[in-house]
Amino acid sequence: MHWNTVRIATTLLTLVILLATGIPAAMSSAAAVSHVTDAVLPVNQAQQAIEAQSALPQIVAGANRTCVINSAGQLYCWGASSTVPDDLGPITQVSLGSDHICAITDTGDLRCWGDNTYGQITPPVDQGSVVQVSAGVRYTCAIDRAATLRCWGRNESGKATVPVDIGAVVQVSAGSDHTCAIKSDGTLRCWGNNGSNKAAVPSNLGTVTQVSVGDYHTCAIRTDGAVRCWGNNWYGQTGVPADLGPVSRISAGVAHTCAIRSDGSVRCWGRNEGDGRAIVPGDLGPVSQISAGLTHTCAVTTGGALRCWGSNAYRQSTIPENLGPITHFTVGIFSTCVVKSDGTLYCWGPFYPPPNDLGPITRIATSSTHVCGIRTDGFLRCWGSNAAGQSTVPNDLGPVRQVSIGNEHTCAVKTDDTLRCWGSNSRGQAAVPGDLGPVSQVSAGSAHTCAIKIDGTLRCCGENFDGRAAVPNDLGPVSQVSAGSAHTCAIKIDGTLRCWGSNWDSREAAAVPNDLGPVTQVSAGGFHTCAIKSDGALRCWGTRNWFYNYGQAIVPASLGPVTQVSAGVFHTCALRTDGILRCWGGNGEGESTVPRNPLEVSAPMVVAIARTDRSPTSATSVGFRVTFSQAVTGVDPSDFILTTTGSIRGASVVSVTGGPARYVVTVNTGSGRGTIRLDVKDSGTGITDSAGSPLDGGFTNGQVYVIERPGADPDPNPPPGSLTVYLPLVMR
Repeated sequence: MHWNTVRIATTLLTLVILLATGIPAAMSSAAAVSHVTDAVLPVNQAQQAIEAQSALPQIVAGANRTCVINSAGQLYCWGASSTVPDDLGPITQVSLGSDHICAITDTGDLRCWGDNTYGQITPPVDQGSVVQVSAGVRYTCAIDRAATLRCWGRNESGKATVPVDIGAVVQVSAGSDHTCAIKSDGTLRCWGNNGSNKAAVPSNLGTVTQVSVGDYHTCAIRTDGAVRCWGNNWYGQTGVPADLGPVSRISAGVAHTCAIRSDGSVRCWGRNEGDGRAIVPGDLGPVSQISAGLTHTCAVTTGGALRCWGSNAYRQSTIPENLGPITHFTVGIFSTCVVKSDGTLYCWGPFYPPPNDLGPITRIATSSTHVCGIRTDGFLRCWGSNAAGQSTVPNDLGPVRQVSIGNEHTCAVKTDDTLRCWGSNSRGQAAVPGDLGPVSQVSAGSAHTCAIKIDGTLRCCGENFDGRAAVPNDLGPVSQVSAGSAHTCAIKIDGTLRCWGSNWDSREAAAVPNDLGPVTQVSAGGFHTCAIKSDGALRCWGTRNWFYNYGQAIVPASLGPVTQVSAGVFHTCALRTDGILRCWGGNGEGESTVPRNPLEVSAPMVVAIARTDRSPTSATSVGFRVTFSQAVTGVDPSDFILTTTGSIRGASVVSVTGGPARYVVTVNTGSGRGTIRLDVKDSGTGITDSAGSPLDGGFTNGQVYVIERPGADPDPNPPPGSLTVYLPLVMR
């Protein structure tokens, strides 16, 4: 396992524009790379060993994130930059690079995602099926079924240049700026940067069964089970304990190293101050896997339990649990917090830890500088930065029923409907008007505040250079208000939404769509706005400028109806009617990764339907590749429905082949012109997983074929972006 010290900087300009101060500092300036199959690969039985190493579950510790593949091949990651593609399907191996992730699917295909500045997630076009992948610092290496090693991406110091005479390879480990690979004869080759002699293989090393590359050091297991490490030893990471004995696995982290001894016990050595990454828990017991990350370490016990220890700045060392029912949630800049049904507060992404004596709460509010929660007894507790006094709750406040916090100010509605605000008043945002009277709701923006009076009248105060606090004269009474970073939105009593304030830089956060219709809730974020329509459908808009666009305004097609929404700065979360929380958008700090038990096998579902042929086409038959979240059985033509447009007639599902998690459905395109989409029935399919669990819902968001046939009736409703050309008939 390896790491790098380069990290994409936070968009400081954005935060200055948005909130000006107080964002919790990142806990680490480094990033790490790691891969599950830095595993023992006996050189005389390479293929068998690789297959054996695919035993699930697997765990891998990266920089500020952790990933687990459960027994069904489902990947779940948590911590910073932990997004997993929805259409991935089951996998057999995962490798974490500095800023990208690569995985091998159950069919041997390689999938990579994340940053692609140097082409690190783009394999060669002729890359076939692979048996092992190792993602390094902005480059990737993979071994195919013919034992050929390929590397691509950033190539400083020649780290991605595979020696032409290397021959067959059985294992590769990609690091920060050097690479090592075990040849089929058991000898080790390393290349790239040779600082501290980390790429200089000791002449007396002999044959090895595993190699693990760190940033400035390298470790390998000899065929007799002995460990050898070389390279930089500033923190003792290459100082193999004299009493270590034979080991079965080795993992080189940033500045520490861990190994599994022959009896299954774990030994770690190297850098340890401050985070405990090299301090093995006393109750760990024997393990089957070990992974040393940037500043944390993870293992799978022989009993199948997951354990992590070390730095926990992004909760990467905290094994997630299912949230269960939640009663309230809110999103901050880089964090998300929920209130569970028992009143417990649970947050992820960088956040200010709550006081130990907080107790159960009913509501939560977060900002860039502080957090506030209403206890079950109605009293308010605030914590975090207190530079402007925003976290100091007035002694005479008494019980409250609602709280809303801005950048450096806090407002609360007391149980007697009076409004109190405190903290920064640099723009008059905390100055409650003397004639305001009782209020039903308050919403604090970054530097302005809005409150609804009991009679429905809206009043706003604070920063107003862009009109965010200027209530329209014709607004009338409202039922809800949401103050964003630089704009304000309110729902009129007839359900009509009105927004005003900043609409600059093509963000259009305050531009309400003309076809929106009545809404029941609105949330104004930093650069976008989201509203729940009367039918429960969610609409979001804004963030057209690429600089601010992290996909926070792109509602997932599979979301379904929702009951609550919270729009942050770079991400959005919504609570579905079935109680499931979904988040999307920016995830650099792990803020959009909703916690769940990584070992729990979720019910089977369709994750993607993709074309296997070109489109547009005039072919009489086409194929669709249907990917499930895990292996399933019982898939047949009757499970599918064809959705067509235009003059398509007689299209039908012909056959289903493949499996167990990826099937190809052949479709007869019939006659006429138009589009064909393959859907999966919502119920009654007979598709189940190995445990007998039925398919969880249908799928209607797959790719579409455009069918074009010369002489056929034109499509009266061509797909967006298409062009129908009518040519004159020439008589000869």
